[in-house]
Amino acid sequence: SPFTRPAPPPMRRPPTVLGAMLRCSAAAVPVLILACRLCPCLAQSKSAFPPQAPAAKKRPPPTFPVPPDPRPPGCENEVVDPDGTNFTDLKVSIIIPYKNEKWEHIRGSLDSILYYTPKKFLSEIMFVSDGNTEKTMYIAELQRMSRLVTFVHFPPPGIGLIEAKMRAVGAAAVQSNVLVFLEPHIRVNRQWLQPLLRRVRLEPHVLVMPALDLIPSHDFNQYVQGGPGHWRFEWNLNLAFTEPTGSIVRTHEAYPSPATSGGIFAIRRDWWNELGFYDYGMKGWGGDHVEATFKVWRCGGHIEIAPCSRIGHLFREPVQRPYPVEINQVVQNYNRMAAVWFEGHHLESFYKVKPEARSMNKGNLTEQLQLKERLGCKSMDWYLENVDVELAWEEDKICIPGCTTSPDCCPSSAQVGRSTIDRIMSASEFTAAKARAAPRPGARHRQDG
Repeated sequence: SPFTRPAPPPMRRPPTVLGAMLRCSAAAVPVLILACRLCPCLAQSKSAFPPQAPAAKKRPPPTFPVPPDPRPPGCENEVVDPDGTNFTDLKVSIIIPYKNEKWEHIRGSLDSILYYTPKKFLSEIMFVSDGNTEKTMYIAELQRMSRLVTFVHFPPPGIGLIEAKMRAVGAAAVQSNVLVFLEPHIRVNRQWLQPLLRRVRLEPHVLVMPALDLIPSHDFNQYVQGGPGHWRFEWNLNLAFTEPTGSIVRTHEAYPSPATSGGIFAIRRDWWNELGFYDYGMKGWGGDHVEATFKVWRCGGHIEIAPCSRIGHLFREPVQRPYPVEINQVVQNYNRMAAVWFEGHHLESFYKVKPEARSMNKGNLTEQLQLKERLGCKSMDWYLENVDVELAWEEDKICIPGCTTSPDCCPSSAQVGRSTIDRIMSASEFTAAKARAAPRPGARHRQDG
């Protein structure tokens, strides 16, 4: 399925292929568009930190194997509040939507959160049950694990992930001024929250993501260090994780990402409300990450990855999803996003590689176009010139792999793991394009001290 979140490549492991190739190297990793079977062995990494005591010292050992510490050297300062107040004024609502998830995954996710998160930062850990039956809600079990657990429940068949997220934010604790979205099949790692809080402290208009490590779909007890890279889209709005020909080094510093993967990130609540998330015209599943990307980047903010915040994520194949996804609805959501955010000829680039969307009903776009104007959002041209230079390079080279009868067919085989291109941008071309990009406008970085 082209709608699977691609997994970041694991570090220093032999390649394995399932639909797309994983090159287990820190450099020259190709774009990934399909979820891949992960390397079966645990990452081994030397910690730059002394052993950390769990946040709750009296808790019993976790139900999961303690993961390796994959943080890069230099993260010591990334867990410190630059205001010197230890983030006491930042209160977090963790929001976890779930549907038909295995108890093993939900329990492990919550146990890792409780084990590695100081309670003083949290207002609540909200589980958003979207269409679960009594059998898969696990209310009593989760509440026995912590008094911080709260619930929002939408009876079967549910209202869809996008609307469930919107309603969850409306129901979040009044005192929470930071929203952290997680998924119900993750393992947070040591001091994962503090680097995210530091970034929203320094940059109030940031959407910041942790670096994702890999949990194999066949074994929730494994944890594999992910390689460096960033999130972006192809022209059909499929999500890709790329490492642009060795341009991203292993660093402790937060760095920009052209897109968000959509499910795991932190954002200030006031910034979320100002951007008007999400578009009520989107239904079900798919497209919220597209909207978040363009609203944040083009309407006054930016997206980052904080490599000192590490979370293991279970990447699974479409057939392993515990809920159905209506592909036509996903394409319809993408069509609506393209109509709002792809001005001029850029919309035709979308239709070239997603021709089935052209005849789909976009719905009423008036409210979203007015919001875009009110926020003073920048153009798609600006985004291509200054944020996603890879997407700009690809625009006149996109094609349909595997076809033979259309003028839009690719002249050669598709690039490994890609669905709209048969080549990738070279390192020299990428470096030159980034050099031409303007400095990020509206940066609010403050020096420590």
